[in-house]
Amino acid sequence: MERQERPRQTKKAEDLAAMIHEDLSKMDGCPQRGMTVTVYGIPWRSMLTFGVAAGPVHNKAELQTFCDIITERLQRLYDCQLPGGV
Repeated sequence: MERQERPRQTKKAEDLAAMIHEDLSKMDGCPQRGMTVTVYGIPWRSMLTFGVAAGPVHNKAELQTFCDIITERLQRLYDCQLPGGV
């Protein structure tokens, strides 16, 4: 018997970015401000950036790796509706 895949839900880019940001903010050493997650492109991807307000972030590589893992998980579950209906 073949397993049927459920169709992926569509989420707005801002919603996906917020979901990733929320998961990242639970990590030890994650800055409370100055961190931005941007969702872009088709197929969609995410970009993690740190502004001056984040201060020194000693675990940037760890946070980036975790961001990539979260993104891969969400890509399996959701399609992205980019601004402008793209």
